[in-house]
Amino acid sequence: MEDGFQQFLGTTVSQLPLGQPTLTHQPNPPFSIEKGGSFERKKMMKHFRCLAIFLSLGLVLIACQLTQQAAKQTAEPTSSAIASRETDIPTDKVSQTEQADPVTTQAPEIDIPDTAERKKPPQSQAAEIRPNEMRTELTHLSKLLGYQVLDENGDKLGVASDYIVNTCETYIIYILMEPEASLNVEPGNRVVVPFEAVTINSGVLDAQNKAIQLRLIPEQFSGAPTFPADQQLTPTDWEGAVRAFWSKAVRIGMLATSCNVAGGPVYKIAYATQLLKVELYDGQNKLLGVVQEAILEPESGKLGFYIVKPATGEGLVMVHLRAINIPKEALLPGGTLTLMLTADPQVFWDAPRITSIEEADDFALQSKMRNYWDR
Repeated sequence: MEDGFQQFLGTTVSQLPLGQPTLTHQPNPPFSIEKGGSFERKKMMKHFRCLAIFLSLGLVLIACQLTQQAAKQTAEPTSSAIASRETDIPTDKVSQTEQADPVTTQAPEIDIPDTAERKKPPQSQAAEIRPNEMRTELTHLSKLLGYQVLDENGDKLGVASDYIVNTCETYIIYILMEPEASLNVEPGNRVVVPFEAVTINSGVLDAQNKAIQLRLIPEQFSGAPTFPADQQLTPTDWEGAVRAFWSKAVRIGMLATSCNVAGGPVYKIAYATQLLKVELYDGQNKLLGVVQEAILEPESGKLGFYIVKPATGEGLVMVHLRAINIPKEALLPGGTLTLMLTADPQVFWDAPRITSIEEADDFALQSKMRNYWDR
């Protein structure tokens, strides 16, 4: 490139007019040089521009070569390190001192129990009756004893061996369930489940299959409160733990063991098995009869009537629950449960008689007997 430049300069200089003018012809030197040099100067500038372009291209080529060499030198150590790591580390393990690849390595997934994220069952106004034409089979308290308790998939959780009834609020408030062995409950204990798990949590009362179906799964019974066989219902210090546990799984309303009456809450609760075959007395402690059955609205668990076999005479008497009380002494530890009629005993003896428990299922008759006891 230098030789070409020197040749270019030599050729340009050799072409310049170097001869001296004669004395006979002496033009104006500045004018002659100005006119003759202008063409040559333009030609020379053109050569310089070409040269500048060549130089720029050469510098660009040199810069590209230097960049490629630098990139190659940088990549070679990285490739060597990767090759060394792939050779030294087994394919099924990652060294504890090596940083994990954030793209391909992920934290192990944590198995969350169903109960941790499980929502409460859909709210309902009443329990579903199946089939509806067999509803009357569910209106007798005694017939609900021994019903299977099923989970939401229809698998057996246990058997409803008893119920806890609030006699002054006249509702079933708890189910006592003898659990299946799979629930790992201590033998002899019964699980306490709010009856509202059926009524306001989309539960089902199935008369055909004699079953109570809950919108729950077996895992939700882990750690559930239980009763031993000889559990006394009063005092009711056991209830707080029951409500606290189940309020996480189902909706629980205001129904509880207490009766809100003037002067403070009172507790008139009993097992269903106690109420059936219990004796009814008047205020003078004279026997009126023995309870044979209790009639209820299965959709809500509300009890309406006791069916009493009179101590004398034929037939059965429908006695409204509002006309009956549990004496305070009958609820003391070791006391024997009895019922006391709060109305005039003669109202009992004059009451219309029915010949069978099934007659008490008639809605018209129930309305008639409510009016009778409310007068």
